[in-house]
Amino acid sequence: MKKIGVLLVAAMMAVACQTEKTGFVDTEELLTEYAELKEAKERFTKENDEIMADLELKIKAYQIKEDLFRKNGPSMSRKKQEEKYNELGAEAQQLQQERQARIGKLQVESQEVIDSLITKVKTKVKDYGKANGYSYIYGSNDAGSVLFGKEELDLTKTILKEMNDNYTIKE
Repeated sequence: MKKIGVLLVAAMMAVACQTEKTGFVDTEELLTEYAELKEAKERFTKENDEIMADLELKIKAYQIKEDLFRKNGPSMSRKKQEEKYNELGAEAQQLQQERQARIGKLQVESQEVIDSLITKVKTKVKDYGKANGYSYIYGSNDAGSVLFGKEELDLTKTILKEMNDNYTIKE
């Protein structure tokens, strides 16, 4: 009888030792509410708007030249028409190349910054898990990796608060 009792206690201890500490985070919320990521997105949106405003001025100036050509072209010599037509074509092409280069550069830069911040978020979640004895921290998002989790296992607000508390907004 003692042997059965000892085995039962040993089995219960083995089960208790195997209990894994788990939690989950709402990855969508972490990424949308993280102050540094919000600020980066706002900065790149502002830069994009500035580029577009600058290009808009150049495009309007080009359109004025094009309208004048349409209006005055018929009275020009054939040679002058061809020269003006080629000049306008080259200017339009240059504007298109400038737009592509500036927007492309901004997209590459913004993607690098955003990727870096996403890596920072993932690292924070891992560090939090290690520091607080978690075996697993799952990610919850629209794709459904965690369809349900007990509210007390949701670590999103805790980790988000730590991240935002450690970030100083740059002016």
